[in-house]
Amino acid sequence: MPEPYDPSDEPVMHPVESSRSLVKLKEYEAQHARFQPASEASRGGVAVRPRRSRMEVRLVSYFQALGVSVSAATMLASTSHVLAHQPGPLAIRRGAGYVDVIIAGVVADERRRLWASEWWLGDLDVFRETPALSRPRYEILSDTWTLRIDREVLRSLAMRDLTVQRMLHHVLTNRLGVHDTVYGVDQRTTLARVAQLLQYLVRRRDVLDSAHLVSRTDDVLQGPTQKDLADALGLSLASVEKSMSLLRKHHVVACTGKGRANRAYRVLRHDLLQAAAHGITFYAYDDLGPEENTTTE
Repeated sequence: MPEPYDPSDEPVMHPVESSRSLVKLKEYEAQHARFQPASEASRGGVAVRPRRSRMEVRLVSYFQALGVSVSAATMLASTSHVLAHQPGPLAIRRGAGYVDVIIAGVVADERRRLWASEWWLGDLDVFRETPALSRPRYEILSDTWTLRIDREVLRSLAMRDLTVQRMLHHVLTNRLGVHDTVYGVDQRTTLARVAQLLQYLVRRRDVLDSAHLVSRTDDVLQGPTQKDLADALGLSLASVEKSMSLLRKHHVVACTGKGRANRAYRVLRHDLLQAAAHGITFYAYDDLGPEENTTTE
């Protein structure tokens, strides 16, 4: 008689991974094995986890807030680091083995479009073994912090961990949504498009704020000039200046900084900025707030 069927006899199917990604991930796992609980600890038989840095703990919290599993979040956190950038050019080298996530600051891409926190820079097609050979160039417009993630570790985790795949799907979906909302071609007025861009650049990101990766200045946008805003939206400088003047007149934003080359915009009324982004004019408002804008151009 044939032997009864035993499911454990079936071969286990694993995702196909490149040997390079798998070897590199195993090297990281061995290198950071000290972060795993000990099976037999010296403290009275209780498992002991060695102390991790504050930043690594915050990074684990950040990745978990993005929906990543504990094990994957720990691996990503232990192989990633936060970098500070001064204003100036930022070139991601050809075939770079990393991706950068903007934590705080403003970055302009080759098309002069402006991107803020939670925007991912670099090649996001991690399922391709070899990174793209293109060399994207960016310009840092203000003091900026990025989170640099090892691409090979991200790729190998994504091949075997569904939560990492979901995170990447969420990132790509959010990327398309921001692109269409902020830079999509539609029939909105110049004021609405300028207000929408400002709202995107100063909007608080709850996930980043909860992780406390860097300190942020509330409601203040530093770096881009009005010409940068015009170039990003494909508008004339005169039309952007007119829209900004209207926003200042109604105490929605206040301009500070030293001259036209070093501007800072403080949002005074988020509700009115959102209303302007939705195409609502200010003519129906008689009293828009007690704030007085004493700055001059």
